[in-house]
Amino acid sequence: MQHLFHFLLVAFFAATSLLLTACGGDKKKDPAPTTGMVNGQISPANAVTTVTATSGGTPATTATATPNASGVYAFAALAPGTYTLSYTPAAGFATPAPQTVTVAAGETVTAAPVTVTVSVLGGSGSGFAYTVGGAPATATLVSANVLAGSLVLQGSSSSRTVSISLDQVPTGPRTYSFGGVGSTSEITVMEAAGSNFAEWNTTLAAGSGYVTITAVSANPRRVWGTFTAVAQPRGTGTTGTRTLTSGTFSNLSF
Repeated sequence: MQHLFHFLLVAFFAATSLLLTACGGDKKKDPAPTTGMVNGQISPANAVTTVTATSGGTPATTATATPNASGVYAFAALAPGTYTLSYTPAAGFATPAPQTVTVAAGETVTAAPVTVTVSVLGGSGSGFAYTVGGAPATATLVSANVLAGSLVLQGSSSSRTVSISLDQVPTGPRTYSFGGVGSTSEITVMEAAGSNFAEWNTTLAAGSGYVTITAVSANPRRVWGTFTAVAQPRGTGTTGTRTLTSGTFSNLSF
């Protein structure tokens, strides 16, 4: 009897083992990955609008990625191979040099960080120019400063100063449209009138203006843009209006 019990116990474990092996053999394996991932970092974060990955194969294939607010970009599914990463700069920034990465299936490649330099728009140095009453004018002294949360741009010559006060410091391209009573942004024109100054301002009734920021760099902080204004007289003895057109400022450090 003891030998029979031993024989049945061995047979039971053998059958169980075969059953488990059979069940395990039916389990499907996950398919092997066929693509890889590439990510990278742009600095300043707003300096590049598009990153393009171009394969080295024939025919070449391309994919694009857009950096997020922190300057991080990613390609989630690239076929294995060698890719050239090229960068489309935002306005006011120079084009970064391309770089090459090799993608393997199932792996993530981190590209070398890209630091983008500022380009000078409209020539070298800082500039501030406009047309007033049909006559072109160029400021000989220009400045930009952040005061109480506002960005103040100023262009002066021997007889006139034009000041632009924006109620928020821009971090990228945008347009400020303002004018009239209650406006929190303004353009002021001051001209020498003998020993005094005459003043015109866009915050008065019928005043108007706009400023378009075309580019901002974060490091160093510089700004480019355009502006127009219809400024109304302020104060006793000041008459008429001052209409500014074709206004531009470039490469102003703040």
